[in-house]
Formats: sequence, C-alpha cells, structure tokens
Amino acid sequence: MVEIDRGIPYAREMQSPRAPDNTVVEAEAGSVAEAVGGAAAVVLAILGLLGLLPLTLNAIAAIALGVALLLGGAALARRYSRMVPATAAPRARQEIAGALGLQAIAGVAAIVLGILALLRIDALMLLGVTAIVLGAALVAAGGGMARLARSARWLRGEGEGVYAASGWEALVGIGAVVLGILALTGHAPLTLTLVAMLSVGAAILVGGTVLASRLFGVFG
Repeated sequence: MVEIDRGIPYAREMQSPRAPDNTVVEAEAGSVAEAVGGAAAVVLAILGLLGLLPLTLNAIAAIALGVALLLGGAALARRYSRMVPATAAPRARQEIAGALGLQAIAGVAAIVLGILALLRIDALMLLGVTAIVLGAALVAAGGGMARLARSARWLRGEGEGVYAASGWEALVGIGAVVLGILALTGHAPLTLTLVAMLSVGAAILVGGTVLASRLFGVFG
C-alpha cells in the first residue's frame, strides 16, 4: 500500500528492521564524517581565537568543514536518490537532492578556498568568502533536511530531532553569511571568520550527530 506524506509517496513496510544496504552504510559514514569534521573545526576555531596560529588554524578549519559538507551531502543525497522511485514526487525530490548537492558543491569550494588561504593567497579575503559559502550551504541544506525529515519514512518517529537540527543549521548559516560579509568589509576579519568557523562547525556537529544516531538506530 502506498501512502502520501506531504507530497512524497512512500511504501508502507513491515516494522521489523531491515539489513542495511550499501547506501545506508554510506549515509551513516557520511553523517559520522560530518560530525567529526564539525568537531575538528570547533576545536581549531577555539584554538585560533585563543591566539594559537589563528590564520593557519582558520584555514584548516575551513578545509575540515568543506570535507564534512562534501562527504555528508554526497552520501545522504545518494541515499535519498534510492529511497523513493524516480517518478515519485519529482518536485520534492529535486528540492531535497538539489539542497544536498549544493551542500557537497559548497564543500568543494570551501576546501579550495581553505587551501588557497593556507598558502597565504589573500587569506583574509578568502576566509571571508569561505564563511559566506559555508553559511549559504547551511541555509540550503537546512531547508532540504527539514523537507527530508517531514517526508522520509526512515526518519519517521524521530524526524523532530532532525527537523530541529536543520532549523538550527539554517539560523547559524545566516549568521555565518553576515559574519563573512562583515569580515570582507575589514571589521576584524580574522576574529569574525574564526567565530563563523566555530558556529558552522557546531551546527554541523549537532546535525551530523542527530542524523547519524537516527540512521544507526534504524538500520544498525
């Protein structure tokens, strides 16, 4: 029997747990990698704010966040693309897959910008741009994850936690964009970008942890 939940059809299945397939394992690994990358960025940003190699650690934190977004977005987009039939709710599929794909692309951009900043190629400007890119990615990913939490059958029953985490990511993303813009205007750019990396890292850590715990709980 097929049910419709907020525009996305899904098949009603037995409540007994299923053995995880490869895409589930990838989604779990991507979510864990996201959380680890977020945690690493938080630690690096705090050390930078304490005055320990702030420019270098800022750039490394940007790279860590880029890797986290790339792995998490790519793995979850792959999982979602196989969750429902290709002909089902094309608009919803496009919204969610597009947001997760944008997250992965932003991750690649953050990695490149972080490496260039690490090489001291107009580092402060590039870190400001990185903060804007990461913030925009969180806003887009937050919207996609909110839709996914309302719709995905493998999040059903605990979608509220994922939904709340996605809202938190969107708010932090807006803040990171503002901090990046202020940094580009020359107002304490190093401190503002470190705060942006710290905030984005915390948001990714929370989001990755919530989603990973749900995936392990359902398919573990």
